[in-house]
Amino acid sequence: MENEVLSRVQSRKSMRFKACFLIAAVLFCCCGFSSVAWAQQAISVSGKVTDAGGVEIIGASVLEKGTVNGAITDANGEFSLRVVSGKILQISYVGYVTKEVAATARLDVTLDEDTQALGEVVVVGYGVQRKSDVTGAVSSIKADEAIKRPITRFEQVLQGTTPGVQVVSNSGQPGKGLSVKIRGASSITGGTNPLYVIDGNIGGGIDALNPNDIASIEILKDASSTAIYGSRGTNGVVMITTKAGEQGKPRVNFSAWWANASAPKTLEIMSAAEFARNINNHYRAGAFNDQVIAELERTGGTNWVNELTRDPWIQNYDISVSGGSETVKYRVSYNLMDQPGLVVNQWYKKANLRANLDTKINSRLDLKFIFSYIESKNRNAQFEGDIYDPFTLAHYYDPTFKAYDDNGNYTTGEAPYGALGVNPVGSIMDMKEDRSGKATEGTGILTYKLMDGLTFTSNNTYASGSYFDQAWRGKYSQEAKEAGTRAEINSGTWTSFRSSNFLTYNKRFGDHNFNATLLYERSQYERTTQRGVARGLSTEALTYYNLSLGSSTLATSDYSGDAMESYMGRINYSYKDRYLLTASFRRDGSSHLTEKWDNFPAVAVAWNIANESFLENHPFIHGLKLRASYGETGNQAVGAYSTLAQVKTGSDYYFFDGITRIATTGLGEIVSTKVGWEHARQTDIGLDVVLYNGRLTLNVDAYNKDVTDLLYNYPAPAYMGGGTYLRNMGQINNKGLEIMLGGIPVNGKDFSWNSYFTIGFNRNKVVDLMGEDKVPYNGIGTFGRDVSRLMVGHPLGDFWGWNFLGTWKTAEAAEAAKYGALPGDGKFEDINGDYVINEQDKTVIGNGTPDMTFGFVNDLRYKNFSLSLMFQGMTGNDIYSQTMALLWGGHGIQRNAMIKEALNPWSAGNENDIPTLARWDGNKFASSRFVYDGSFVKLKNVALTYSVPRHLLSKLYVNNLELYVSGQNLLTFTSYPGLDPETNSSINAATQGLEMGMVPNPRMYTFGLRIGF
Repeated sequence: MENEVLSRVQSRKSMRFKACFLIAAVLFCCCGFSSVAWAQQAISVSGKVTDAGGVEIIGASVLEKGTVNGAITDANGEFSLRVVSGKILQISYVGYVTKEVAATARLDVTLDEDTQALGEVVVVGYGVQRKSDVTGAVSSIKADEAIKRPITRFEQVLQGTTPGVQVVSNSGQPGKGLSVKIRGASSITGGTNPLYVIDGNIGGGIDALNPNDIASIEILKDASSTAIYGSRGTNGVVMITTKAGEQGKPRVNFSAWWANASAPKTLEIMSAAEFARNINNHYRAGAFNDQVIAELERTGGTNWVNELTRDPWIQNYDISVSGGSETVKYRVSYNLMDQPGLVVNQWYKKANLRANLDTKINSRLDLKFIFSYIESKNRNAQFEGDIYDPFTLAHYYDPTFKAYDDNGNYTTGEAPYGALGVNPVGSIMDMKEDRSGKATEGTGILTYKLMDGLTFTSNNTYASGSYFDQAWRGKYSQEAKEAGTRAEINSGTWTSFRSSNFLTYNKRFGDHNFNATLLYERSQYERTTQRGVARGLSTEALTYYNLSLGSSTLATSDYSGDAMESYMGRINYSYKDRYLLTASFRRDGSSHLTEKWDNFPAVAVAWNIANESFLENHPFIHGLKLRASYGETGNQAVGAYSTLAQVKTGSDYYFFDGITRIATTGLGEIVSTKVGWEHARQTDIGLDVVLYNGRLTLNVDAYNKDVTDLLYNYPAPAYMGGGTYLRNMGQINNKGLEIMLGGIPVNGKDFSWNSYFTIGFNRNKVVDLMGEDKVPYNGIGTFGRDVSRLMVGHPLGDFWGWNFLGTWKTAEAAEAAKYGALPGDGKFEDINGDYVINEQDKTVIGNGTPDMTFGFVNDLRYKNFSLSLMFQGMTGNDIYSQTMALLWGGHGIQRNAMIKEALNPWSAGNENDIPTLARWDGNKFASSRFVYDGSFVKLKNVALTYSVPRHLLSKLYVNNLELYVSGQNLLTFTSYPGLDPETNSSINAATQGLEMGMVPNPRMYTFGLRIGF
């Protein structure tokens, strides 16, 4: 079953446990002085370049004055070269004052900052570049953004900080990941999240990443930047560099925060007494007598939402130890978090360890080792928002029904009104969806300087992990009511290996600066799983600990594996630091597809206008760069074996005597014989401006991205066996504009104010669907499966349903009768004019894709106090809320209205646009009535920090101490009537904007401290 790429990689499987540091053939030597003169006069010079604060400067130029002989500092700020004794060395870096020093054997140089220039190093993949030399669209996030607020997931660092990056917390459940889109959706069925590269580890696990370990973040957005990652770069790339040790005595840093969480709002639903009166008035007269209603007024009945939710305390602890010598540096950190959910019997816990070790063996050889380990556990944190999920059900359940009987046990049976289903409190408390996982990751990076300017790097990561999930559904659960109690165990193990080996050549020839990279890369992944299920257990005392107690059991197992192989070359060239060129070419082979290999070229140019003579010493323009780029990336977007014919297992049949059971193995669904890569082609034009010594900065990018050969699970006709099969079909287009405006309005001794505003506009459109006008796409939950459509000429995320026009009024009775309707029934647009409201009258009723996303960050400092405020928002997107639809009742599962607005329906004396409740057959769920404007602005974070003065800490042997209080999701400005406009049930770009019973993001009040020794 192995294919070409998988077999090629697995044939070298044994190398996983051997040394992977392969040294390539030595390239040509550069011209220099005569060998005799050199041998007589040359000395070996090594050293380190740092700034005034002792921080290493990466990419600084060390040049023998008057020659082309030089070197570039590495990731540790180190350099080495051979020079003629007594010569002068020029050490320079953009943003710092150039320094000239006489050559000695050991040379440690400190550069002073030049406020007249822009200088910053960014990680661009397989190396670093001075920001002034970057030709692509790259955004940087400062490390301190990760500690301004209590971060429970790394993705939160990206929220509101970068233009063109949409980060949405789809669910407020603990431990849930966030949805990240860079420059819109680039796939229909594939994920939208970018590629994460952590310390060079491609696809590194962000679950194990502690925000306090982050040193820097770069976001690669245009294709010229991401094409070096080929098939993995379509959704953008997030480069993360973690903190390393620093030379000096050991330093200990400890931080902790505690947060109280609560639901940001509640829905306007009826009280128990209101619900009883409404039942009497609209559904069943006399169902509740006056005495019962009076008792409900007195007791309040059962508030199921209050019974099911809580205001938990979240706690987080972090400690790190770092230090080192000139040759060995280390940093070790440990993080522990305990996050109970807003819903009872729901929690998430994790602990992670990270260790970084840098060793300088000699002037040529550096070794770096990075180790991380994470262990996580959660309970009942996987609700998908369907009707029978306890949190969803709590909003619809009969408030006149008691949660507990007279003996204190959970009530059983179904409530007479409201939603069908079992007691939501009993259901959640008799449910254990316990998931645990462990993952270990080790990275070894060898950097060997073959000669001046030529470096070989081998970056190798081996990771392994396991998970062990246990599930229990007891007698009070909905599942037990329908199919009996259930116990289940799922377990699995996985391993992955990736090796990146590349040569980097750096050389400056007078006004010419040249950099070249050649790469060979391979990766592989394997997974095994086991599953056991037991139903109808003879006792509930052991829950999921003994599956043999079930009256029926099922056992299954599985294996999967995949691999990828890649080659890449890249050239960076600059002339006089004014005219810049970057060109790259990558070739990828994947085991997932039938058309396995594809090519991904890219090219970018830039003009550093500020370095031209006519802008030299300009009074306020200190940085001005114009950029343009084009590149191609790809996406495999399908699982392993998706393009291989498979067998179907698990069916049992009885033959011959009707007694002997014979297990059969039949054919699976059909597959396509030709499935290739999705292709993304992107152009970008950008402008970077720095004014008034960095007091004002502006970055603008305009882009156009076409994604073709979209991978889609297309419905197969019945005569071919039904189901779906993969095919490449269609094209989507994303175009947009990104702007970041930053400034320092005030920069005084006692008071300073830093501010930046980011905004991104994106227009998404389906261009082609292989001749189809529209293609249905299953949505979310039981009721939202037919709400989504892919339509040519429309953005992804269209809602498909009936256009609601209000209610039929008394004066329209005759017209209503043509539709079989009465005054007070819902009125819907009859598109084809046949007086029947059916599937032929459905149309586009909304779209979940935002037109604009933005963030606004302000940092103010007064003496030892600092205040940080962050706003985040989006506009132009709609939400189809199945939650709001079900609150109006009228379905077989949700029988009666619960929303307070239903207390005032249409009547002959009150002819409003709220349909009557007794004739729900005249109303419809999938209609524009339940489509809302999803635009919002959130005060995402506000934090007040006090830094204790150093002179007060000196006697305590404390280097620094900060105390802070903060609040998250404190304010939300929106017209959306649901719990949280940020949450949704989307599973991909085609279903964005659909919502069904999602737990809202909590409002949190936090206090914490940071202390260093």
